[in-house]
Amino acid sequence: MTNQRSVVFLLIGAVVMIVAVFAALRLAGGWGGGDVSTSAMSRADVEKIVRNYLLENPEVIFEAVDRMKAKEEDQRLVQLKDNAKKHATALFGETEPIVAGNPKGDVTIVEFFDYRCPYCKKGKQALVDLLKQDGNIRLILKEYPILSAESELAARAAVASVPQGKYWDFHLALFGAEELSEESIYATAKSVGIDVAKLKVEMANPKVSKRLKDVQTLGQDMGVNATPTFFIGDQPYTGAMTLKEMKDAVAAVRKARPS
Repeated sequence: MTNQRSVVFLLIGAVVMIVAVFAALRLAGGWGGGDVSTSAMSRADVEKIVRNYLLENPEVIFEAVDRMKAKEEDQRLVQLKDNAKKHATALFGETEPIVAGNPKGDVTIVEFFDYRCPYCKKGKQALVDLLKQDGNIRLILKEYPILSAESELAARAAVASVPQGKYWDFHLALFGAEELSEESIYATAKSVGIDVAKLKVEMANPKVSKRLKDVQTLGQDMGVNATPTFFIGDQPYTGAMTLKEMKDAVAAVRKARPS
């Protein structure tokens, strides 16, 4: 979350607090025929009281913001889960998915990611460790470059590496790259054994463009507005997950299956 968004949330929290106080006074009869002492309070008096209270108890604003953010996130996850059911075929059953782990695994994880996303980078190792420790995970990777032109170029190069059989190594190397300039992307590709000349030709293949466009459309239709976004079974998760969180989510999918 950016500092700008944080400030907006705090301002919203302050407004919510002020509105709540005014509403409480109205219900108590402050401007609707209450007792003389309350009715005598002017709007300026109330604003002063609210201001002083917020200055003395600023943590109240943070509490209000946290509650609001949690509520919004809960609502967003419910919507994502509903949309996962509506788009199940495109999400889990595309014709030519990019898959890591066990292609026949009993639990499917879908990840929408961006190579420039710091949270994707942060959660990368947990996902790698999960695949190493649980040999029955099918990971479907969906390139979802939403942060920059460099993100799109890296995604295009990654998808184009599939015919050379180097996708997973390239995928991990791109997350470890310090930058994603064109020169850096090709140097990273070469470092994992990719023929860069062939890669450049494949990057211009209409099939690569179609895949990137299809994933973008799917993500937008589903309401995926953050990376990483995971679907483990049909349950959505956003943000970097720990290894334990992933294991617990996978266990929940297996436990929920009818015996």
